Amino acid sequence: MLNRLLILSTVFLSLFIVSEERSIIHEGLERKYIVHIPDNFNEDSPLIFIMHGYTGTANGIMEYSGMNNIADRENFIAVYPQGTIDINGNTFFNVGYELDQYSKVDDVSFIRHLVLSLSKELNLKRTKAFATGMSNGGDMSYLLACTSSDLFMAVAPVAGVLMKELKDSCDQEAGVPLFEIHGTADKISRFEGDLKNEDGWGAYYDLPSTIEFFAKVNELDNKTVEKITSKAAGADYDIFFERHWSEDRKEEIWMYRIEEGRHVWPGLKINWWSNPILWFYFGSGNSDINASEEVWKFFQKYL
Repeated sequence: MLNRLLILSTVFLSLFIVSEERSIIHEGLERKYIVHIPDNFNEDSPLIFIMHGYTGTANGIMEYSGMNNIADRENFIAVYPQGTIDINGNTFFNVGYELDQYSKVDDVSFIRHLVLSLSKELNLKRTKAFATGMSNGGDMSYLLACTSSDLFMAVAPVAGVLMKELKDSCDQEAGVPLFEIHGTADKISRFEGDLKNEDGWGAYYDLPSTIEFFAKVNELDNKTVEKITSKAAGADYDIFFERHWSEDRKEEIWMYRIEEGRHVWPGLKINWWSNPILWFYFGSGNSDINASEEVWKFFQKYL
């Protein structure tokens, strides 16, 4: 009898050793997501949400981020929510873009539901999750930091921005640790911001003032800036690590400022040489750092 129970237990656990695409009905909409559960997960395993960019997919960011490999190595559960379709027929997360101003899709509610339901399903002891994402997914990370500090321990946007309307209403009691990775030559999510809404996405803040805002929210009174990669030493880019911290607080705010870096997830090498338009926006990628590894290193501070 004991052997039979052990066999059944092994079969049950093996169901989770895959990246599984799931579908649920949430607030009247069919919503999809992918969950990757490592074979050695346990009640202490954290949930990490990884969100795709505008026009992207859950499967796409799962493939190019390489997060599943890190999840298997470090024993965390990777969750990839799928956005819905906007009025232009593109996949998106509803973070307050001007073109989506009439959308009723509540992605905060959807992701909060996933945190609670997966935690219950997998019998996880940890009460808070982590969030990261690329571009629109990075913007979604900011939205979660401002609205859902009760469920998210830390966030790490990559090429993300803080929408003006969100900042003006952000829960300043949140105190959520944050790590932004951003190129100064990003022509889609502009490092210098777009408060005049010249690009039509909606007004959003520049990255330096965004980072200062969250440092103030977290009551961090120390700041250091360190060059971590150098073109003079053979790197593709000069990358500066800006760290905000305080002696009496665990929370920190980080930013990797990639000088002349474009709109990419660092670690993903892209060759756009055959398409000048794509080269203009995305460049050739960035292999100086691996965003996924750096994001995980940041999240580890809060386990």
